[in-house]
Amino acid sequence: MTLRVVVLAGCISAMSIHVCRAQACPSTNTIPELGKALDDAVSGPGNGDRTCLRALLMPDARLIPMAKSPDGKWAPHVLTVEDWISRVAKRGDAAFYERQVKYSVQSYGQIAQLWSTYEVRETPDGKATTRGINAIQAVNDGSGWKVAQIVWKAATPDDPVPAKDLP
Repeated sequence: MTLRVVVLAGCISAMSIHVCRAQACPSTNTIPELGKALDDAVSGPGNGDRTCLRALLMPDARLIPMAKSPDGKWAPHVLTVEDWISRVAKRGDAAFYERQVKYSVQSYGQIAQLWSTYEVRETPDGKATTRGINAIQAVNDGSGWKVAQIVWKAATPDDPVPAKDLP
């Protein structure tokens, strides 16, 4: 009898942990919720838990930063979700915090495009060290909004964020 109680208690405890983890990923029933969830999922220590990020993105989602080559040409660098997670994990405990500070949405039915100005900080309330634009494509699969693709470009002194996209 005692063994059954211990096993049952362990199962209930394990179920509670699973429920808590499932609740840790926020709702994405609306586009604003998706934007906030994305900010939270990419922010924190580089080697942080990316469970919610994986849940927010379609399994075959693409993350595409634009980067300037030494010869001055801009080129997209297509990453899978796992590629991005591996790259960011190399930062170790070093944290960054991304926040969308202004965005616009175009949507039709179950598809949406978010044009988002983001800022990156070293601490949640610190001064922005980087600013840029995200182009986020999302779909609603009936259980909430999921990201299909994000293309982004960080602003540079020669190519700042346009005034119309500033907060």
